[in-house]
Amino acid sequence: MVLLNTTPRILSAIASLPSADRSLLSNLPSTVNAPIEHQTLLAISRCSKHFTLNALLQGAHVYVPPPLPKPEPSPQYVELMARLRKDQEKRGYAALVSKQAAEQADVDADGGNDDISPSLVLNILLSVAMCAAAMLYLTRWWHNDGVRVLVSLGTGLVVGVAEVTVYAAYLRNVRVSREKERAKREKKQFIAEFRGDEPGIPLDHIVDGKEEIWGRGKHGGMRRRVRERWERAQDKNDS
Repeated sequence: MVLLNTTPRILSAIASLPSADRSLLSNLPSTVNAPIEHQTLLAISRCSKHFTLNALLQGAHVYVPPPLPKPEPSPQYVELMARLRKDQEKRGYAALVSKQAAEQADVDADGGNDDISPSLVLNILLSVAMCAAAMLYLTRWWHNDGVRVLVSLGTGLVVGVAEVTVYAAYLRNVRVSREKERAKREKKQFIAEFRGDEPGIPLDHIVDGKEEIWGRGKHGGMRRRVRERWERAQDKNDS
């Protein structure tokens, strides 16, 4: 059995048939592009006086049924997917927070111990040796070699003391800055509660708010610095 699509010509041929002939035919289509059997077209061409089979087949092609509608997911499936999605979001957020906390802890642990590295000692010794050798070379015209050696050693000693003094001052500034940073306390302003399933609340509609003091957590300084940079950027844009 071959199914063809119904064309306007076929509908006109069906409408032109007498009522008695139309009642003898079964499964007659009533709309364009509806399926119609090839045997039905043969019967229509025999009963019709104005339409031949070739005329009825003009513009017709094999009928292709429309795709079946996609089945709706069951309520159990929708509930399961929503729960899995929420669990995945919670795991991702927990992993992100734990990663940031671990990185900050490593930074804090490394920042508290400014040990003297081998490269630093090597640089200081190299500076001392090069300066002493340079002074020994510059005094090559002196006749007293003992004085030359003493001057070179003194130059190296002065350079070494200067290097150590500069690094000690650097360590002191770092320690003082860290103590000042830890002594600062951060303020947090509670504006409103945000829920993911509710639309956002404009800031100009919020009247009541309260301030709370945050403790000196290991992320306190980082949050405050981000806030200060944001405020400076806003002041620059306003100006």
